[in-house]
Amino acid sequence: MKRNGFSMIELVFVVVILGVLAAVAVPRFVATRMDAHVATLRSDASSVMKAIVAKVFADNIDTTASKAPAPNDPTKSTMITWSEWMIEVGGLDRQRWMKAIASDRTITPVYQWVVNGQRVPMPCGDLIQITTSGDLYFNPNSLPDKNTQGPHEAICSLLKESYGKDANKIIPLTSTRTLEF
Repeated sequence: MKRNGFSMIELVFVVVILGVLAAVAVPRFVATRMDAHVATLRSDASSVMKAIVAKVFADNIDTTASKAPAPNDPTKSTMITWSEWMIEVGGLDRQRWMKAIASDRTITPVYQWVVNGQRVPMPCGDLIQITTSGDLYFNPNSLPDKNTQGPHEAICSLLKESYGKDANKIIPLTSTRTLEF
């Protein structure tokens, strides 16, 4: 007798094998996506800090002032907050970065929190700041830990873990104003 198809047992085995493969592969794809997001945020942070230092010294900007000159204003008469200035100078994506809620001198990475079916940008923590004394402060230790209670996604704690405990940096930005053109 000739068989024209698969038996029920063969089909069950195929379905079980596909289920096991999916159970193993899907979590790995999610982890890869999170790793890529962390790498992007790290790259953004590094780029914006280099851009801030370069722009401050190239344009002799007084970082102790209460507001910053708009980067694209050649007359330097339009003033904006330091947070907005850092986002513009660094060319940061506003889907991934925002002004810190408590300070006009700080920017923070963003994660998307879903509230009533709507995606709401939420800050991770005060990662990059220009202090009132004129220093550039990089503070990954301000990001939440995995065990911190609150509505934050794993991306914030993964970003913190990616830097290690002694990653905080302070870069003096006080200009000597000697190269004014």
